[in-house]
Amino acid sequence: MKTPTFTGIMTVVVTPFDRQGAIDFAGLGKLVDGLVADGVHWIVPGGTTGEYYAQSVAERKEILAFVAERTGGRAKLAAGTNSARPSEIVELSLHAKKLGYEAAMLAAPYYSLPGTADLARHFREVAAAIDMPIILYNFPTRTGVDMNREFLEAVSEVKSICAIKESSGSFARLLEQVVCFDGRYQRICGADDQAVDHFLWGAKAWIAGASNFLPAEHVALYDACVAKQDFVRGQKLMQALLPLFYLLENGGKYIQYTKYGCELAGHPAGDPRPPLYRLSDREKSDFKSLYEGVKSAKLGKLAA
Repeated sequence: MKTPTFTGIMTVVVTPFDRQGAIDFAGLGKLVDGLVADGVHWIVPGGTTGEYYAQSVAERKEILAFVAERTGGRAKLAAGTNSARPSEIVELSLHAKKLGYEAAMLAAPYYSLPGTADLARHFREVAAAIDMPIILYNFPTRTGVDMNREFLEAVSEVKSICAIKESSGSFARLLEQVVCFDGRYQRICGADDQAVDHFLWGAKAWIAGASNFLPAEHVALYDACVAKQDFVRGQKLMQALLPLFYLLENGGKYIQYTKYGCELAGHPAGDPRPPLYRLSDREKSDFKSLYEGVKSAKLGKLAA
């Protein structure tokens, strides 16, 4: 098994829906085309931002196949294949593997709340069943389970578990991984408002939701911090992005704001599926103001 090197912007794509709530594949195709044109390095369907939890296995397979075909080798592919049911994780991961996806991104199974020993056994069994690179996705506020130091030590012998997307928001956790696991797991930023911090401490990739509607700006920040190692410029870019990122990470409506951002960027994605609902007019107004502030900053020029 070849382990990928995860570098660049990895956009966890939204799933556009039409007015009846069905998947809008035409809209998804245009979104993928736009992301590739703006220089995004990886396309990642099936993540939280893609509302995988509100889709059937058949729908998820169809999305994986469509995105792989539409991307057509123009960007690399990783697949969100998480589920509360391990059998579905295996089924979806093997499907993605056949389609040419280079890695599976997996969080802890939600709601069941496995302890550390059970979680480690779960990942060892999934890894053996799918035989493909795995990006751990630590998002305890969504899953109720923290991929802590004890867990990472327990799966450290499983070579296919090769990276971790850290979305806990804990800077202390980031430093713990630097100190205890540097060289073992590739670190991937999973908290939009901490991207510069992750890059400063050696991460070379960013799995991002806001890059659905600000792809060029994300690529500019990556280029400044990783490609050019210019963290003074990177901090200036983040200063312009931070108010919008802060709202996304702390506003309690990440998916709704991201979908509205796509609409503002010219890629309408429809409403989220229940139990999530559209933003209020006030919420839209506040977000639009922040979005327009980012666009007016012309971050591409600032990064040049």
